[in-house]
Amino acid sequence: MRFEVKQIDEAGVFEGYAAVFGNEDLGGDVIEPGAFKKTLQENPHLPILWQHDVTEPIGVTLEAYEDGKGLRVKGQLNLETSRGREAYALLKQGALRGLSIGYDTIKEAWKGSIRRLKEVRLWEWSLVTFPMNPRAQVTAVKAVVPFQDLPLADEGREWDGDLARARVARWASSDGSGDRDTIDWQQYRRAFVWYDSEAADTFGGYKLPIADVIDGELRAVPRAIFAAAAAVQGARGGVDIPERDMPGVMRHLERYYEKMDRVPPWSEKASPEPEETTQDSKPLEEEHLLDEAIAEVKNILEVFKHG
Repeated sequence: MRFEVKQIDEAGVFEGYAAVFGNEDLGGDVIEPGAFKKTLQENPHLPILWQHDVTEPIGVTLEAYEDGKGLRVKGQLNLETSRGREAYALLKQGALRGLSIGYDTIKEAWKGSIRRLKEVRLWEWSLVTFPMNPRAQVTAVKAVVPFQDLPLADEGREWDGDLARARVARWASSDGSGDRDTIDWQQYRRAFVWYDSEAADTFGGYKLPIADVIDGELRAVPRAIFAAAAAVQGARGGVDIPERDMPGVMRHLERYYEKMDRVPPWSEKASPEPEETTQDSKPLEEEHLLDEAIAEVKNILEVFKHG
């Protein structure tokens, strides 16, 4: 099955569709809704293989379920294996886009030359170079940009998002013009935290810019990072990205806060208020006793005043 990676993070976790219902593949098979229900109950943690090679498992299924489109899967590559690292690199680059399922047929029905699969037993799913069904696609393809670990600009540097976008566009274009047709969009993407890969070749598909070109080098700007963190928390209307992508966006920003030896604002809110130490509370207590003494003296003076 052909698919597009919705997101792949530093831990090798990615999502996609392993099968699409009602779609005839190149082998003449059509999978019907419900075909995976029983097998997923029996074996929810299917192995992920490299090119259907049983000697090269590269990961495990974290989640698999049927929805209205097909079989949705979430898997994690084992980055301690050479094939797992290779698959991770190819997925990030966009060079690997094929996915295929390995199964036995339990129930089927034929209509002419078309076989309709009513129930199957899944053994594995694989990342492959050439998919059986080139039309199976993930809907709503969104992505958090992987952490780039860009060098930091000075914290005092001013931030203007529009001017930074224009400079990044010129930096990422082949002729320095910044025109859409000349831009290397993978380069342009490095200046942002989130992009819509369905609109990855448009300027409007990129949100939460955090970097600018300074002396010919792309650098993360602290004030831009602060602005992105504020937008994530709803400042100035917030940012319109899917809720499911927010944890990845926040993790990305947290890495830069760590580089700056700072704590992200959402962590500050979650932290309990520090308790007052004995040393701090002692002056407060003494000040309170002094106020009480002054009030008592005033009462005595009032008594003398009125005889």
